Amino acid sequence: MDKVLIVDGNADFVASLKDGLDKMHQFEVLTATDGEEAVEILSKDKVSVFVTDINTPKLDGLELLAYITQEHASTPCIVMTDYGKPWFRKRMDQQEVLYHLEKPFEIGALASAIFVGLNLRDEGINYKGMTMSSILPLIEIEQKTCRMEVKTTGKGKGYLYFDEGVLIDAHFKGLTGEKAALEISEWDRIVIKFSDLPRRRTRTRVKTHLMDMAGATWMREETEELLDDDAAGPGVLLDDPTPIEPPIDPQIADMVLQRQLDEFKSIKGYLAVAVVSRDGDVLASDQWPGSLDLERLAVGISSIFSVSEETIAQIGFPQGEALTLHTHNGIILFVSSTMETVADIRLMGITAPDGNWFYMKVQLENLFPKLMAELD
Repeated sequence: MDKVLIVDGNADFVASLKDGLDKMHQFEVLTATDGEEAVEILSKDKVSVFVTDINTPKLDGLELLAYITQEHASTPCIVMTDYGKPWFRKRMDQQEVLYHLEKPFEIGALASAIFVGLNLRDEGINYKGMTMSSILPLIEIEQKTCRMEVKTTGKGKGYLYFDEGVLIDAHFKGLTGEKAALEISEWDRIVIKFSDLPRRRTRTRVKTHLMDMAGATWMREETEELLDDDAAGPGVLLDDPTPIEPPIDPQIADMVLQRQLDEFKSIKGYLAVAVVSRDGDVLASDQWPGSLDLERLAVGISSIFSVSEETIAQIGFPQGEALTLHTHNGIILFVSSTMETVADIRLMGITAPDGNWFYMKVQLENLFPKLMAELD
């Protein structure tokens, strides 16, 4: 069974995460309450996914991630922060070895991130290792003062110099300052080490902001107008959404779906995916091997999400937010969105009975922002 290591200085918090994940019976959960204990576990156990808080006793999260790059470069990592999650402009989802998860979160969010990591490993996508773009925002979060040594295959070694989280200088072969920093910021499969900032490195020679180099900004600042912070989470339909006529042009829906098909088809047990209107009309779809009646299926499931106000009052439950239906022939997922622009759009995914439906759900939720971007 796969092993997942979770590191956090709060013993009660770690215990609660372990208790919630153990109930899924999908992987073994190991725990540590400080960085040194984590390194000891990593040195003797084969860990499939590594989860750490950014602030851990004895060795902090950045030091632990540096250790991972040195000793377990292909291990998918999840870093938990309290400071607001970076939103990467190059892609709304994070399909990389290093995944950022903002506290507080539901246990399902952590489980989904772990399954993403396991899928990256199963599909061999983790071979690129950790990237500079995913590690740089953490330097700013920690306001770290240090010299960072970076190595990558085929490039050699470079150095970045930080003063309280601000990149002040860089050096790579014949390049210095801004040019060296921009070159190093593009590297993947990195091996990093931290040491003290040399006293002579006091002059600021880099003007580009760290987050710009990472192709990122802060989630709270960038999306406050798109996401309702009081919503219960992914898959929740906002109350009284404003109808969109039509919700989306089928050609646009198909174009967006086609761009993401490789991600869906990489899911273990993939059978089908569809963009569905509020009334159950299939706007765009793909399926394999092609024998499913998606139109009839979408209409039938959509009725669950169209309960009248009178019925809601009678049964005491609001309209459906998400549905996961397990059958002998496969697993069907149906999800709605928190985003007003796509509130009238639902997504449906189908996997084989032994398929990775957790990862299917992650990919369906990641598709909403891409549809929304085409409507803006």
